[in-house]
Amino acid sequence: MKWAGVILAAGLGVRMRSRLPKVLHPVCGAPMLHHVADAVRSAGVDRLVVVASPALAGMPELPDAIGADAAIAIQPERLGTANALLAAQEACEDATHILSVYADAPLLLASTLETLRTAHLDRGAVATHLVANVDDPTGLGRIVRGSDGEPLGVVEEADADANTRSITEINCGCYAYDAGWLWGALSRIEPATSGEAYLPDTMALAVDDGEKVGTVMVEDPSEILAVNDRAQLAGVEGRMRDRIRRHWMLAGVTLTDPGSIYIDPQVRLEPDTIMLPNTHLLGSTTIGEGCEIGPDTVLRDCTVGDRSKVIASHGEASSIGRDVSVGPFSRLRPGVEVEDSVHIGNYAEIKNSTIGSGSHIGHFSYLGDATVGRKVNIGAGTITCNYDGNRKHRTTICDRAFVGSGSMLVAPLTIGEGAVTGAGAVVTRDVPPDTTVAGVPARVCADPMQSRTHDVDPQEG
Repeated sequence: MKWAGVILAAGLGVRMRSRLPKVLHPVCGAPMLHHVADAVRSAGVDRLVVVASPALAGMPELPDAIGADAAIAIQPERLGTANALLAAQEACEDATHILSVYADAPLLLASTLETLRTAHLDRGAVATHLVANVDDPTGLGRIVRGSDGEPLGVVEEADADANTRSITEINCGCYAYDAGWLWGALSRIEPATSGEAYLPDTMALAVDDGEKVGTVMVEDPSEILAVNDRAQLAGVEGRMRDRIRRHWMLAGVTLTDPGSIYIDPQVRLEPDTIMLPNTHLLGSTTIGEGCEIGPDTVLRDCTVGDRSKVIASHGEASSIGRDVSVGPFSRLRPGVEVEDSVHIGNYAEIKNSTIGSGSHIGHFSYLGDATVGRKVNIGAGTITCNYDGNRKHRTTICDRAFVGSGSMLVAPLTIGEGAVTGAGAVVTRDVPPDTTVAGVPARVCADPMQSRTHDVDPQEG
């Protein structure tokens, strides 16, 4: 027995009023199609197929949204959802059962789809529909049942009489099918007046065939909310963020003002971390145990080690070790690796650099394309001059070096172990270990202590 999961993503999404296909619009940092693909994949299917329009199939963003393991089937013409599923037949190969969902329902949970699959097999049905009871079924297809409670079909609101419109049980657009029955049945569905053939009609067709039909009631109807316009997109995003925040609070993370805190689905957090207001954890960020993040902090694709603090700062594609403090008002650009027990104060910018353990960058500094050793002091106003107008060059600052306030380090350059640069020095040549330089341009200083007169104490700056 093999299951194929088919995601129907060929709709135009005209109500989004966008050049971007509806299913590629982001929800919590990822295309809504990505969320649906993750849910279907996690529900235990053996093969994933996405039915796309020719325009969507040609977009370079599609493979990233659905994953490399997904097959793409194309629906050449918009002839309805039944025709769209039929377009996936070849891509489903030898699957014996089909799980079909729409691509615009990003709140769907894998556990719900697993329940649908299990109930379908237990009943031995050829078609099983996910259904829900809702307070306001306006615009949705109603489930019509016989006197014995068995499902008979789905009636769309446009075709419903007053009694049928009073039904609050609706069709959710998620289906489990026996493939042997399905492929022949799809071509027998009568098109509507629009010329399109619709999947909900498979229920009535199976009943007419004398086959078993099943339904599964979704526990939380918000799971099946579809996105048709940008207002609904915002509503779905809000619900997903609420779900994520609740998950992490129950897992031992403190959110002091949950509504102001944004956490993307791929973020991972350890217990006893505290997140303060207006903090955004985005992409694949990972935060260790006992950290304090925020307020007003944005981290994207970063890792933060245990017991570290990041206050009112931005980080992207960077690694922060344990017992580190960053900020306020500092920025870590891509390619930064901060080792353990480092202090980065306010208004520091670091790019494509490694900062060794125990080093201290007090404030008002720029380190670009630099390798900083252990227990180094970077005085206020220090700049690595890494760009000569044509190329970027690297600066190396070795262990225990003391870089005085306002130093200009003109790369390529190496500051030796234990070396000192005086306040305001413009260093254009390598500095040997345990040597002090000062002046413009910097030269070896006869009295090393003179160079430290105006430097910031590393314990204070």
